[in-house]
Amino acid sequence: MTSQDGGKILLLGLSKQEIQAITDELGFKKFRAAQISSWLYKTPVLSIDGMTNLSVAERAVLKEKAAVTELAPEGKERSSEKGTSKYLFKTYDGSHIETVRIGSGKDATICLSSQIGCGMGCTFCATGHMGPGRNLSVNEILAQAAFFMARGKDSIGNIVFMGMGEPLLNYSAVVGAVRMMNSPEGMGIGIRRITISTCGIPEKIRKLAGEGMDFNLAVSLNAPDDKKRSRLMPINDTYPIKEVMKAVDQYIQRTNRRVTFEYVMIKGVNDSIKDAKDLLQLLQGRLCHVNLIMFNRFEGSDFEPTTRQRADLFVQILAHGKVNATIRRSKGSDISAACGQLTAKRTYRPV
Repeated sequence: MTSQDGGKILLLGLSKQEIQAITDELGFKKFRAAQISSWLYKTPVLSIDGMTNLSVAERAVLKEKAAVTELAPEGKERSSEKGTSKYLFKTYDGSHIETVRIGSGKDATICLSSQIGCGMGCTFCATGHMGPGRNLSVNEILAQAAFFMARGKDSIGNIVFMGMGEPLLNYSAVVGAVRMMNSPEGMGIGIRRITISTCGIPEKIRKLAGEGMDFNLAVSLNAPDDKKRSRLMPINDTYPIKEVMKAVDQYIQRTNRRVTFEYVMIKGVNDSIKDAKDLLQLLQGRLCHVNLIMFNRFEGSDFEPTTRQRADLFVQILAHGKVNATIRRSKGSDISAACGQLTAKRTYRPV
């Protein structure tokens, strides 16, 4: 993993053995590899200068060869809701991504981005209106998490891949980052505290089932029939609901893990009583949970969120058919940090 100009090695994302090869080449003592690995994953720093148990001379030599990451924090917005903030990161090529932190301490959830922009074009999502950019590297994904871990011990409760981009279209980097987050030699984050969210790409869902990791899988559903789902999610024209559900069933059968279905509730679009009954019929009997999400407004969209009363009725209808559902409380909408609002276009104050 090298920097954009091919010069320096990027350390974040490397295994202890790969770090050992670098320190051996530089003539460092054997124990330095373990110390560097600890600075990357256990008590993360975002620069080699922060590795204070290396001598000044060793740090200077290492900086000639390597860097921790090229991803740089550039701005921050703090919500009026306690514990919720949105951060702007600048990538090596001058692009930007947004990462959201909700809550604090062990209860904090970090919402990571996996791509710059998004090519899925979901009509209810501000990021989808940006269009496709590029995949983030393992290093860029891990650097988002490391930034928060560096701010204090036990600063991450949960990791969710629900930021900018479609995680399963950046499959190898996302899975690679998850493995390093979970590894005892990496960040040591419990695998069941990590959630990967997807628009529903059947072959990738089936591939995830074979990875042998007990992370949480969330599928963005948003409608109980193909006509409405295609209106909201163009990807449905390629992968209709029947194909997505078949892949989800195979995932559940192979992993015995409950799948979460995310359903953004939009007034007059997908929130009718018939929609609730059709959703129940679609999901009944499956090992699943439904997250009902009130649509979050963003500039350029004509959609409106449904009412709380209608959302409550959805929960009741689903519960009557023994499908568990909850209404997710959106946080950070005042700073465009809530679900579907990330665009990296707002004005930030410097970090």
